[in-house]
Amino acid sequence: MRKSQALLGSYSELLAKLLEWFGIEFHLVDGATGELVHCAFDQTARDWSIRGELCRAVASRGTAEIIEEEEPLLVIAIPIQETAETTLVAVGTFVTRNTATVSQLFPAAEMLGLEHADAAHWIRRQTCWTPDVLLRMGKLASEHWVAEARLKTLEKELKDLSDHLSTTYEEISLLYRLTQNLKISSKDEDLGGLALQWLADVLPVESLAILLTPAETGREGRTEPMLLTFGPCPLDSAEMTRAIEHFGLVLGQRPLIVNQPTTLSDSWPWPGVRELIIVPLCEGDHCFGWLAAFNHVHGGEFGTVEASLLNSVGAILGIHNSNADLYQRQREFFAGVVRALTSAIDAKDPYTCGHSDRVARVAVRLAEELGCQRKQVDTIYLCGLLHDVGKIGIDDNVLRKPGKLTEAEYEHIKTHAEIGYKILSDIKQLDEVLPAVLHHHEQWNGKGYPHGLSGENIPLLARIVAVADSFDAMSSDRPYRQGMGDSKLDGILRDGAGQQWDAQVVAAFFRAREDIREIAVRKGKNQTPDLRNWA
Repeated sequence: MRKSQALLGSYSELLAKLLEWFGIEFHLVDGATGELVHCAFDQTARDWSIRGELCRAVASRGTAEIIEEEEPLLVIAIPIQETAETTLVAVGTFVTRNTATVSQLFPAAEMLGLEHADAAHWIRRQTCWTPDVLLRMGKLASEHWVAEARLKTLEKELKDLSDHLSTTYEEISLLYRLTQNLKISSKDEDLGGLALQWLADVLPVESLAILLTPAETGREGRTEPMLLTFGPCPLDSAEMTRAIEHFGLVLGQRPLIVNQPTTLSDSWPWPGVRELIIVPLCEGDHCFGWLAAFNHVHGGEFGTVEASLLNSVGAILGIHNSNADLYQRQREFFAGVVRALTSAIDAKDPYTCGHSDRVARVAVRLAEELGCQRKQVDTIYLCGLLHDVGKIGIDDNVLRKPGKLTEAEYEHIKTHAEIGYKILSDIKQLDEVLPAVLHHHEQWNGKGYPHGLSGENIPLLARIVAVADSFDAMSSDRPYRQGMGDSKLDGILRDGAGQQWDAQVVAAFFRAREDIREIAVRKGKNQTPDLRNWA
């Protein structure tokens, strides 16, 4: 059952990260024994004998799996590699919908280890997940912790190396500086250039080079090899590639060291190379490039000391590339979620197809005109894309009604702002988007909805989206009316400045009127959300 409080504290970082990513409390299971080592705070410890065996199987296979499924609940097990030898399994219970029938409630309560009323309450307050999205998130989380465990292993290896090289302060300093400069957002060529420069300060070499290989098929990135050098490198990119092929270098092998007299033989293909070391930049089954040192400056030989240092630097650079690749996939997944939500909005109301994209682009132009910082501009783009996501919860007959709405229908459609807020509220990356989703129908004079905010009490991003939203709604054609002409539309905006809309945002609109008109002209073209700059 539960371990001591001290042991629980050692899991606090992991539990906090899982809560941030998934929005729920997780159980933790020893992957070797199947023993429950931490029970989620909102559930009770049940009989774990069967689940324990399932978790052991998941740990051995090393990938996230759904181990139980009983409508409306499903249970996912995610292997978390702490070290090369130990694996935990995080077990979380999720809902596919927020209601359960009486017959479903009995097995649901059993799965949760709760009383029926408590189980029903727990189900109602959870975020709904689909099995596919949950599995993809689980696999990304598992991959993240594998990389973390690998990095911890490498950090230990670096510490061991520092013990052996205690008399060589410069080498230890190099490794420290390199790890301190590891940033997910850093380009691999930038970090590689620093590594070459620092290596040149501590190794007796004439030159150093890193050959970065093209990105994997289907991945965004370089399409041709890139050679980074420091000093008079005797090989160009093509010759470096040929050298790797010549020696049959592959992942997992020890550093290649070549000295005289091998390089003095008649069959040696590179006369400018007297001594050579080559190590891979790799992590797991992925190779991101090769690190090479050329020619001993004192005419000596390269040995295990130089090769070991290069190998450690190569491993750090490989881990950095692997983490950057994982980060890119997580970012692409996030972008896919946003694209799916905007597509759902368009599918819900085909008459306003493309509205969210146009609002996003107009809002971006307004934010730029108002002098917003780059982070705010990126955020306002997402605000525009997702401002109407709550319409997913609006009745189709009301949403698509061609004529005038009744008072009851209008009150129903007004709820989309709060529905949208609830849909997005559990997605941590969208915290800064929520105010615009909730308040983009507030009015400067306090007569808007849902909270009747006025003036600067309305968040700035919501005020910007309000003008962009109104502009596109008035300028776009509908089945029951033609879009307004520029003259009439501009008059309405001018009259509403300081009443319905923020006068400063309206002023920015007219300063950027030509650019906004061009965005409106492109309204019929499909646009793909570009979220690469979203952090």
